[in-house]
Amino acid sequence: MVSTGAKIDKATIAKRPCFLCKDNRPQVQTSISFGEEFDILVNPFPILPVHFTIAARQHQLQLIQKHYADLQKLSNDYPKLIFFYNGPKCGASAPDHLHFQGGTSGMLPIQEMWSKLDAAAQPLLRINEVEGIFEIVNFAYPAIAIKSRSVENGVKLFSIVYNSLPQQADEVEPMMNIVAWRANDTFISVVFPRYKHRPDCYFAEKEQQFLVSPGSLDMAGLMILPREVDFERITPTLAEHIMREVSLSDEAMREVIKHICQHNVSSWKQEPTVSVGIVSAEKIHFRLNGSY
Repeated sequence: MVSTGAKIDKATIAKRPCFLCKDNRPQVQTSISFGEEFDILVNPFPILPVHFTIAARQHQLQLIQKHYADLQKLSNDYPKLIFFYNGPKCGASAPDHLHFQGGTSGMLPIQEMWSKLDAAAQPLLRINEVEGIFEIVNFAYPAIAIKSRSVENGVKLFSIVYNSLPQQADEVEPMMNIVAWRANDTFISVVFPRYKHRPDCYFAEKEQQFLVSPGSLDMAGLMILPREVDFERITPTLAEHIMREVSLSDEAMREVIKHICQHNVSSWKQEPTVSVGIVSAEKIHFRLNGSY
């Protein structure tokens, strides 16, 4: 309820101490390091059975562009978990402090449906038979999948998606949620482009009000309703209406797809550099350790 009802306006953020900064965490909160920039913390208000917050050690804004690689590295180190990112006005209750979240994998509808969604996905840009950017077409609202096997390719593909999304004048980055996991040797991230922070029903009164503030888990199909009365009243039709209201419109999505398809990745495919020692003899015998 605290997260769903969080006030994230500049005045409120400025008045409260940042609860993700080390000096402001509860004394009982332990952590383990992830690389040189992040701490992995147990989330004190878990939604998933296992739920972590991965917080940057340095206080900085919640921005994904320069840290998408960290999302993929987390999945490489912890392949049994799912990881997700909430944009500053897309479910993040701490938009002033960079963080990811992670937890139990396999519970989200987007994952449960993935084999069918993946089979029907429309390729927008391919590097090879596996890696590329794909439009998810059989989901209730717009979504884009990025599949990569290397961090380098993943970052390049995400950069194309990031720069193809519309950015509103008062936002610091395009509005989005990201859910990511590993499937064998492939890193999969699903980007949900957003249009609104919260649906109209959040601000309605009496029977018209539903306190739902969609974040990554909601966008992935697991709607979080902290009030029992809302949980009892919600219907599939209303749930879909709420999620489509906060998502990018179909028309805007077509422009995003058009922009992605304009990119050319042929320049990425470079011949490998081969280094050899300099030798001298009447005959030189050598063997390559791969196909060149």
